[in-house]
Amino acid sequence: MTNFETLNEFQKLCLRTATIPMDEKTMHLTWSLALAGEVGELANRTKKVFLHGHPYDQEKVIEELGDILWYVAVYSQDIGIDLLEVAQKNISKLEKRYPEGFSSEASQNRVI
Repeated sequence: MTNFETLNEFQKLCLRTATIPMDEKTMHLTWSLALAGEVGELANRTKKVFLHGHPYDQEKVIEELGDILWYVAVYSQDIGIDLLEVAQKNISKLEKRYPEGFSSEASQNRVI
C-alpha cells in the first residue's frame, strides 16, 4: 500500500488513475455526475441497511467514501485547485458560519 501524509499527496496519487484532461464543459459534467453517482451508491447502501435490513458493512462504506474522495481530488485538480485548499476554504466557511461551533439554533439563524 502506498503511504501519504497530506491531502495534496493523496491528490497526486489519485491523478495516476485519472483520465486525461477534457474540455471544460465535459470536465464539469463528468466529475459532477460521477460524484453524484458515487454519493448515490453510498445512499443506496445506507437505504438497504436501514430500510431493507441488510447487514452494515463498514468496509463497503469506506470504499464508497474513498471513491467520493477520489472524484473530489481529481475534479479539484482539473479546476486548478489543490485538495488542501478545498479543505481550508471549507473550514473557513464553517468558522464564519458557526463561530461558536454548530448548533441547531445557529443553523436556523445563520446569515452566511
